[in-house]
Amino acid sequence: MSGEHRRAGAPQGPPWSLDQLADLHAGVLDEQTAEELRNQVQDDPEAQEILAALEATSADLAALPSLTIPDDVSARIEAALEDEVRAWTEQQQTAAPTAPAGGGQVVDFAAAKQRRRRRFTLGAGLVGVAAAAAAVVFAVLPTGTRDSGVPQAQPPAPAPGSKPPLALQGGQVHLTGPQFADALTSQQYLGALNEPQQLLGCLQANGVTSGKPLGAREITLDGRPAQLLVLPTGEAGRFRLLTVAPDCGPDNPATISDSTFGG
Repeated sequence: MSGEHRRAGAPQGPPWSLDQLADLHAGVLDEQTAEELRNQVQDDPEAQEILAALEATSADLAALPSLTIPDDVSARIEAALEDEVRAWTEQQQTAAPTAPAGGGQVVDFAAAKQRRRRRFTLGAGLVGVAAAAAAVVFAVLPTGTRDSGVPQAQPPAPAPGSKPPLALQGGQVHLTGPQFADALTSQQYLGALNEPQQLLGCLQANGVTSGKPLGAREITLDGRPAQLLVLPTGEAGRFRLLTVAPDCGPDNPATISDSTFGG
């Protein structure tokens, strides 16, 4: 089959791409393309490891509670929807004032709200799955494909009303699957660690010389406020869970717990 006649989405390149593996796992490829790709990757350890990571992440996310829309957010969305429909209707009436009485379309606001709510709930769930899966795929990439050099930590400031610290017990940090998915998809920094230079110094003091946190989560460990940082280890499917005190910084590692997840 020549390149000019190759089907869109068919396996290309040496020998597959991450997008193709994600599409194969999601079941969105046509049967012929999926079969070709399965044959290509069935004996490829790296491809099988990525598919396994995607499957494990999907299972962890499936165990999480269903997403809901806060009432105030839903009210703002509904108001914006009504404003848009009203503006569009007025524009159509202005553009075609002589249109036949039966030619316009009557908009049912209640039906539109219900359709919008269903689409929003489904879309929010898919976005959450995609974000966590992308983070896991990045973590299992070969070391040579990641950026090198000093950490370039630029965490955003936590939003008002953000979720409370994750409460853990036991001296060392050990996470369940849902807890790990929560930490991996969070960028929640404690105190001075919101400052890039403070975080950079903290990472360097703890021996992190390349990369940046894949996720960050405020926690309490045995009642003590702490910062959990999810870091790559260079091993596929294995992550470093570095927990430090809020005053961690240059020349002050302030390490509370240093454990791993996965592998």
